[in-house]
Amino acid sequence: MNTRQAEQRKHEVKVGLTILIALMIVIFTIMSISQQRGLFRDKYQLIVYLSHVNGLQTGAPVRLAGVRIGTVVNVGFSDQTENKSIRVVLEVDKATQERIRADSEAHIGTLGLLGDKYIGVTMGSLDQPVLKHGEKLKGSDPIDIEKLIDDGMLIFGALKKTVDSINEITKSINNSKGTLGLLVNDPRVYFEIDKLLLLLEEISNQMATGEGTVAKIMMDPSLYNNLNSFAKSAMALSDSLRIGKGTAGQLVRDPKVFLEFSQAVAELNKVMHKMEQGEGTLGQMITNKELYNKLLKVTAEMDSLIQDIEDRPQRYLKLELF
Repeated sequence: MNTRQAEQRKHEVKVGLTILIALMIVIFTIMSISQQRGLFRDKYQLIVYLSHVNGLQTGAPVRLAGVRIGTVVNVGFSDQTENKSIRVVLEVDKATQERIRADSEAHIGTLGLLGDKYIGVTMGSLDQPVLKHGEKLKGSDPIDIEKLIDDGMLIFGALKKTVDSINEITKSINNSKGTLGLLVNDPRVYFEIDKLLLLLEEISNQMATGEGTVAKIMMDPSLYNNLNSFAKSAMALSDSLRIGKGTAGQLVRDPKVFLEFSQAVAELNKVMHKMEQGEGTLGQMITNKELYNKLLKVTAEMDSLIQDIEDRPQRYLKLELF
């Protein structure tokens, strides 16, 4: 074998070794990834229905209490048109099936600063049944970021209007416009308030020394005693009325008094009715004009007679001496 052939043979061996090493590295990488992702493990599928998925895509990891246990294999709409939920299919390691129960819940989470989505699953209770292949896993809808941003913009707009209003009010106050502006900037308000405080201080001093009408009212115990006596009298009267004591109490509590009073009123109404109808002497005197005129005439004649007797008594009195 010549030197040229030996060199070619060495070159082929080197290439073969390089390819072999590369294949071993690829196989090792595949085995590592497969072991990490569980490509060769037994799987089963669970289905989750969510109102929106916030960018969740096929291939996103599935985590149970933070540990990766599977992958999202499908994200799409439900086969039923009336069902508006999004159907998410999870492929989960069968080794973790005992930990996912009927009360487990799935939710969408975010990984890192890039915002990659994943499905997080909570562990179930041991007294709940284990979810089997193809069964439904309860889903918890994620926060709608877009709606949250829209609401935040509305709130921001309202806050901006409020700040603008406050700035306008502040500007008006600084320019002495309006009642508040005058109160803040007009020095006369200060002097008036100062006078009021001085007056209050003077009244307080008078009350402390017992001078003035207000102080006497506040300090004189006779006012309190009179009010106390009045309150006691009012309470005694109230008790008398409540227990039916005295005339007023009888009127309030005794039904006989009320009945007698009602009868008296009824009789009085009858008498008044008769008088209005002209019955009896009083009725005739009230309703009969002729009788009224005669009485008036007799009264006038009696007045004239009495006046004549007073003026000329000798006409009516005669004395005879024997």
